[in-house]
This record gives sequence, structure tokens and C-alpha cells, in this order.
Amino acid sequence: MRNLILILLVFLCWTGCSTQDETVSFDPGLSLVFSNDSVSFDTLLSNRRSSTRRLTVYNPNEAAIQLSEIALGKNQSSDYKVIINGRETNQLINERIFGGDSIFILVEVNINPRNQNLPYIVKDSIVFRWNTNEEHVKLISYGQDGNKIGKSTICDETWTSDRPYIISDTVVVAPGCQLTIEKGARIYFENDAGMFVQGSLKAIGDSANHIIFRNTRFDGVYDQVPGQWDGIYFLEGSTRNEVAFAEIFNGQVGLRVGTPDDDNDPDLTVENTEIYNMSLAGILAFTSDVVGTNCLIYNCGNYLVGGFAGGNYAFYHSTFSNEPALFIQDEPTVQFSDNLVIGENELLTADLNLELINCIVWGTAEEELLINNGGGAAVAVSLQTNIIRSGETISNNFTSQEFNFPGFKDTFLNDYRLDTLAFAKDKGTEIGVGIDLSGASRDDTPDIGAFERIDKE
Repeated sequence: MRNLILILLVFLCWTGCSTQDETVSFDPGLSLVFSNDSVSFDTLLSNRRSSTRRLTVYNPNEAAIQLSEIALGKNQSSDYKVIINGRETNQLINERIFGGDSIFILVEVNINPRNQNLPYIVKDSIVFRWNTNEEHVKLISYGQDGNKIGKSTICDETWTSDRPYIISDTVVVAPGCQLTIEKGARIYFENDAGMFVQGSLKAIGDSANHIIFRNTRFDGVYDQVPGQWDGIYFLEGSTRNEVAFAEIFNGQVGLRVGTPDDDNDPDLTVENTEIYNMSLAGILAFTSDVVGTNCLIYNCGNYLVGGFAGGNYAFYHSTFSNEPALFIQDEPTVQFSDNLVIGENELLTADLNLELINCIVWGTAEEELLINNGGGAAVAVSLQTNIIRSGETISNNFTSQEFNFPGFKDTFLNDYRLDTLAFAKDKGTEIGVGIDLSGASRDDTPDIGAFERIDKE
């Protein structure tokens, strides 16, 4: 008898303590709360899985609600995929949400190609039905088709701006051949993919139509993460290379030049170009001939610019800055040397000629410019009206270790234009460079660095 009474008490307690939130109500007046009324994605390359977005559906009522259906509007034909409370499905029937509880939905998209040049919108919705109610959460993204290029050797090709080129492996420009990249073209590299130039590269944009070299991921943090692709390499025998009005970012090395020869003619000319977020270097050269004008290079791992084992290097009206940077760097980030250590007690040496005029060399190290003549080769250096982070006095130049001495507008937003009272304003030497990095005209008293500040009257 005593056991029977105990069982009866437990039963009564269980039924009496049963809460309202476990009782399903079919009242059409009960509402649900959605964390977003839409789920959107950045522009995505077709046939590429997106990152995941999260949607929360909350039941604020005391009673439970049973959704008769949760489904993708386009069902099996949808580019989207949903995972509802851990279950991957295009449709879920009779999903219950207890009172005061919620369910979580993960959303991804993998866009099927549309064979279009311009970006196109990809829409769908998640449909929720309960108690004669119906709610739609919109799914929105933009797709972009591309020209896919795997491991290949190319010769005398022209790449246009019609749709981006997606490089998945190593592309080689063959000896004696030329790759021409037209203004506005976009070159996207997969992880570890790169370009090797044995012939010549002509990548020439204009102020309104830059040529883009970057990684393939645009979403979230991937848009500003270094090291996501390899780099652009100019190999021995490569000549007459030109890069103008380009942006190169999120790789390992922007432009690597290894083109030793017997003349002083530029193997690579770089103009009005930005290189940034590189895990190793912006421009890295070995016994080569490089000329740069109106270049902006920032946030690079080891070197903003490095020229080693001699060579001929000239930079005009360029800004090199690693302040601030993602990388901790105590050594100078702009270095030139007549030698390179290639083995134990073994140096590769060659003559070094360096000219810097109207440039800003800045960063967080106490000394940001290093010129090494330890190889015993002939070294000729010409530095004129540059701003250099240094504790030393350099004749005909401006040196300081003060915070933001050049007068950048906002380095934390990577804005290296000059502020109103910038020290660099009107301190340069007239050398015939008529425009700045953006394509704006320089005045008769040019500013130091890649940007010219023109104050309105």
C-alpha cells in the first residue's frame, strides 16, 4: 500500500508540475520572433561554398508552438542550404518550439554559375508556417562567374575586365611571351596559387579602373587577412614588366623580382600601385632593376621593400609604412644590401645603386631604413627630401621618431593620405611627377609621399 501511495504521489506531482510551455497551442494569435528578417552574403564566386550565417527563431509565448513546416522556398532547386537544430534538410515538418525557447538555423550558399559577366542577385527564402501564419525570411547574395585557370603555361594572352580570372594553381608566362592585363581586370588567387613571369607582364590600369590581384574569399575576416595566396614572381630572363594603377593584397609577397642581367634598364616598373596585407613582403628583389613611382606599401610581414644582392632601385613619391601593422617587427622594413647570405660563410654580392626621392619610410621600429654595404661591392646611394623614421640625421632628408610625424590622415583605417597640418605637405622636390597615387595633379610645391594634398581655396 505504501508503494502504491508513493507512485500515485509521483504521478500527481508530474502531471501537476507539467508546465504550460510543453502544451502545444494552435492559437493563430501566437507570434514568433526572428533574429533577422533577412540573411545576406557578400559577393561570392560561383561554385564556391560560403561561410555560415546564423538565424535564431524564438518563441516568446508561454505555450509551445508547432511549426507545420520550415522549408526553403525553392526547395531542391535552391542555391542555399539550411541546417535546422543540427539537421541538414530543405524541409522540416512539425518542428516544435517550447515556450520561451528557440531554434537555431545555419544558412550557407553555393551559387551555381549563370554564365554572366556582371554580378547577379541570388534570392530565396526560408518559409515558416504555424497556426495559419506564414513568415518568410529572405535569403540574398550576389554571384560572380569567373574564368577558371588551373596549372598552365600561357603565351601572348590578353585578360580583360569582362569577368574575373580565378587562378587555382601556378600560372607561368612563358619566355619570350607577354601577358597583357587590361584596365579594370580582376585576378583572384586560390590558397598558395601564384603567377610566375619568365616573359613579360603588362598590367596597366587607370585611376578609375584599377587592376586587382587578391585572394578569392571576400566574406568576413578573409577580406583583410595576409598570406591567402602566393605572389607574383618575375624570374630570370623576364624583362619589360609594367604594373600601373593596380592593387595587390592578402598574399605572401606582392612582387618578387629575381632578374639579374648586365644592364641597368628597369626589369620592373611599378606606378600608382598599392600593395598591402602581405605576410612576407610588398616588393622583394634580388640583383634586379626596379623603378617605383606613386607606390603605397603597408602592413607587410618582413619587408615593405627589400632589395638584396645588389641591383638598381629607384623610388619616387612613394609611401612605405608599417604603422600600424598586424606584424611585430623590430627590424627595418625597408632594406637594401649589396649582398645576400646564401650558405655558411658564403655571400652573393653585386653593385648596389639606390635612389629615393620624396618618399616616406615609416613604421614602428626605431630605424626603418637599412642600407647594408657589407659585401664589399660598389654602393651608390642618393636620398633626397624623404621623411624617414630614424634617430639619426640624414642630410637633405627629414628624420624623426615622433608618432605620425609625416601627418597621415588615419593609419588605423589604413588612410595614408595627408592630414591638414601634415609635415609632409609642400616639403618635396619638384621632379616632374605630375600626378599622385590617386591620379590627382600635384602642385608646384609637391608633398612628400604617394599622396598630394590640395586644400580648397
